[in-house]
Amino acid sequence: MAKEMRKIAIYGKGGIGKSTTTQNTVAGLVEFGKKVMIVGCDPKADSTRLMLGGLAQKSVLDTMREEGEDVELDDVLKAGYGGVMCVESGGPE
Repeated sequence: MAKEMRKIAIYGKGGIGKSTTTQNTVAGLVEFGKKVMIVGCDPKADSTRLMLGGLAQKSVLDTMREEGEDVELDDVLKAGYGGVMCVESGGPE
């Protein structure tokens, strides 16, 4: 029997540590052998930056703006620390 996927949302006003909390929680889950994906909604791509070794990731919105609708999954989905899959959707600046 397949395990059910759990979805966790971390949200709140700016500057309260959402990205830091998310990345530390994800790192802990990876250490326990869990398969994890982060979907960030930050225009600065802070939600995935540490998982990607400090590198900013281009958002889905920015990628589509530049390349049009012909975007491949590999263009926006990046593997980070411990195999964590990272994507930044982008959002209002």
